[in-house]
Amino acid sequence: MAVIKALKRADENLEVVFVGSNFGIESKLVPKIGIKYYGISTGKFRRYHRSKILNIIDPTTFFKNVSDFFKFLSGIKDSKRILELENPDVIFAKGGFVSLPVGVSARILKIPLIVHESDVVMGLANKKLASFAEKVCVSFDSKYYKDYVDDEKIKETGNPVRDDVFMGSGDKFKKNIDFSDKKKTLLILGGSQGSRFINNLILEKVEKIIDDWQIIWIAGDRDLELVKHKISSLNTSERKKIKVFGFLTSEMANVYAASDLVVSRAGSNVLFELAALGKPTILIPFDESAGGHQLENAKIFSRNGAAYLFKQDSINSSALLHQLRYLNENEDELKSMSRAMQKMSDVGASEKIAKLIIELGKKKIEQTRENKE
Repeated sequence: MAVIKALKRADENLEVVFVGSNFGIESKLVPKIGIKYYGISTGKFRRYHRSKILNIIDPTTFFKNVSDFFKFLSGIKDSKRILELENPDVIFAKGGFVSLPVGVSARILKIPLIVHESDVVMGLANKKLASFAEKVCVSFDSKYYKDYVDDEKIKETGNPVRDDVFMGSGDKFKKNIDFSDKKKTLLILGGSQGSRFINNLILEKVEKIIDDWQIIWIAGDRDLELVKHKISSLNTSERKKIKVFGFLTSEMANVYAASDLVVSRAGSNVLFELAALGKPTILIPFDESAGGHQLENAKIFSRNGAAYLFKQDSINSSALLHQLRYLNENEDELKSMSRAMQKMSDVGASEKIAKLIIELGKKKIEQTRENKE
């Protein structure tokens, strides 16, 4: 969305078409902002095990991967039909299993392609697309991608961040949820689906945590009722220090603004939003993320002093409580982390990517004109 808005700012007459999955959340959000949307059949390669052999022979992954392979082929057919109909000058792919059939169709139809990689570990789809893409935009230092991408293709652009994350009102939000201005606020994030692991860590020590912090807790829809039930045993004054939500969209800017410290997974989109806002963070990466990309993302932020990193297999509720108490008592450390976080961000990422897309589109138009002449 951030790149689309940057494209429109650069050229309000530019026509943008969005291709996504038939049932993804984008199928509901994109049409609301007036962008033409096409849904395609999609399938992904599941990697539930660290072992490549287990991923192949395990019945659970094998049959789902076989089924999704045929969805992938159908996705190529769908996207090829859409591209022939719309005849775009350039295609921008953000990575992920939806991008692969569109990118393959672009190659078949000889349409220029730009891809963007959010994570420090390049995803499987982008590894394939990078081999024939014109440009590969990356969020981290180019050195992390040189095993998969030719040097001349790599563009360090940073990761696009939604404009609206900067528009939050922390004071107003805290007032609306009856939080104190005199107590620091802790934000708990577990990714788009929530995190049972993080939720359980917090629940084990929640009575002690709220001695120091008031908590905004994004528990995920799956665990919302569980968390609410567990904290219902607290007394009234204790419960007032905790506000639990399943999932938030439009209110996230206010939630970010209200927060002094964040406990989060290490998905790239959330990481770069937190970086843009300079939010000190404790990172607990999801240890089964594809290619271990969350852990690798977190390592870079940790090495740069922007975040504390705890691996899931080595953290417990007591260690987390100790870290929360330390940071609550050390304002200078929070400020240092905030400054380091902001250095990890490039708030002009969307504009950089939009410029590359427009330049490549103009090049395609010129070449088409020359061929006709």
